[in-house]
Formats: sequence, structure tokens, C-alpha cells
Amino acid sequence: MNKAYEDRKGREGLPRAKIQKNRFAWMFWLAPVAAVGLCGWFIYRDLIAGGPVITIFFQDADGLEVKNTIVKYRGAQVGEVTSLELTKDHQLVKVTARLTGSAATLARQGSTFWIVRPEVKVGSISGLGTIVSGVYIGVQPGSGTSTNVFTGAEKEPLAEEPGALHIVLHSPDLSSLQELSPIFYRGIQVGEVLYYQLSSDAHEVVIHARIQKDYSPLVRAETKFWNAGGIDFRLGLFKGVQISAESPKTVLSGGVEFATPPESQNPATNGANFVLYEKPEDKWKSWTSPIQLQLPKKADQSNGPPSNASSELNLK
Repeated sequence: MNKAYEDRKGREGLPRAKIQKNRFAWMFWLAPVAAVGLCGWFIYRDLIAGGPVITIFFQDADGLEVKNTIVKYRGAQVGEVTSLELTKDHQLVKVTARLTGSAATLARQGSTFWIVRPEVKVGSISGLGTIVSGVYIGVQPGSGTSTNVFTGAEKEPLAEEPGALHIVLHSPDLSSLQELSPIFYRGIQVGEVLYYQLSSDAHEVVIHARIQKDYSPLVRAETKFWNAGGIDFRLGLFKGVQISAESPKTVLSGGVEFATPPESQNPATNGANFVLYEKPEDKWKSWTSPIQLQLPKKADQSNGPPSNASSELNLK
């Protein structure tokens, strides 16, 4: 008892520490709180607000860079490439990209992805903007069910044109025609070449083309098509040498022209086949066909905005 009392009395005689609160001590908690907040932001961005991660297989990914190459739709950024690697058989490049949350619906079956690069063709130049901004991945939305795996296209798909008339031209050779070579009627472009291929027996070239919806009534079962590309030389006894071309564009990229005889009554249907002649007969260009066209009125700059009404054009 005496010993315990003496020990307690001895401790009471020792000096005691004086505790004083520092008003800036709370600032030491800023770092861990900020770290937690930053982690929460990354989780929200990548798992909640971010869109799906998709995989695109390309034959060649030249120009693509991780974290630098973006995915664009209608000129807006909708994703970013996150990784590049070869497939196990080294035949394809596996490109992984994360879409933004607002673009999540692009990850659907039927969506087409392709790499946009600067390209120079005879008669046309495309993708010049990539020289400054860099190569990017373009996308055309599909309408199928959700998916995260895609096979990249080698080039941009042609835009659909509802109501257009699709026809097939047969020619001994391709001549100067290319994809998107124009098709003319009386000097006005009314269609274009879509693609071409050899026939099954390799004896001719099969050219698939389309005519715009507004001008499709011009094509009848008896319509004649001919090659309007290149330069036409004619030597006459009294007129000398005559040189002509449908347009400067057709000199380089080729073109097609057609005419319809006045007595034609049978409108062409989708998939109709025609012979593509090398040169036209003189009478073809003199044909005048009374065909009714429903064409939208052009805007009248002096009388305000254009009308939605349509007009009829009688070609006589």
C-alpha cells in the first residue's frame, strides 16, 4: 500500500506535456482526400460515364497511334485508340478503342469503321485534313444489336441513297472509268459508278452504277449508255480536227452518258442491264424524250427561303 502510494506520488511530480491544437493541422488531410476524389473521378469516367471498349481488326493500321488517334463521327470526336497489337497469326492488327458515353450506340452490328488517310486519285483528292490533324478512324453507324467486335473496312463505304435506281452496265473493258465516275444526262450529273468487277467468265467488265432518285425516270428499257470519258478526236473534211470532252473531270476520272429514245415507255427497274457502248451514234444525242420529272424548286435568293413544293420538268 505504501509502495503504490509512493509510486503515484512520484509520477505526479513529473512534468506534464502541454497539448496545443494547430489551426492548420486540417490541411494535412487535403492530400489523402484529393487522392480519394481523383480515384473516384477515374472510376466514374472509365466505368460509369465512359462508353464501351470496342475491338476493330484492320489489315493495316499504318498511321494509328495509342492515345493520339481518335474516332470521329460527323466531325466530332467519339472515341480514342487505347491499344494496338498484332493477332496471334500476325495477319491482322487488333485495335482497341474506347468510345465516349454519348457514342455508345455506335457499338452495334452493321457499324463500319475505316481509317481515314490522305489519298490522291486521278481526278480527286480526299482526306487532306488528316495532314494537319493526323490519321483518324471514321465510323458509319449500324442498326443491329449491340456488339464490341468489328472488322475494319479498307475504305469509306458509299453513303446510301434511298430511292436511287441501281443499274448494271456491261462493257468489253473498263476504259477510264473509276469508282464514283459521274453519269451524265444532257451534261448534268445524275448518277455515279459504284463499283466494277469482271464477269464470271472474265469476258467483260460488269459496272454497277446508280441514278439519283429525282432523275431515275429518265432511264428506260431502251436507254443507250456510252463512255463519255477521255478526249474525243474527230477529223472532218471541211471542219478539220475537232477535239471535245464531256467535262474536265471526265478527262481524268472517266464518265458515262446516256440518252433515251422518244418512244420509250418502259421504265427501268433496279438491277436492269445495259450495254455500255464505246461511242454514241449520232442520232442518240438528238433524241428528245417527253419524260416528266418531279424536281424540287431551287431557292429564290430574292424571295426568301425555298419552297417545299415540287415542279414538273417536261424534257422535249
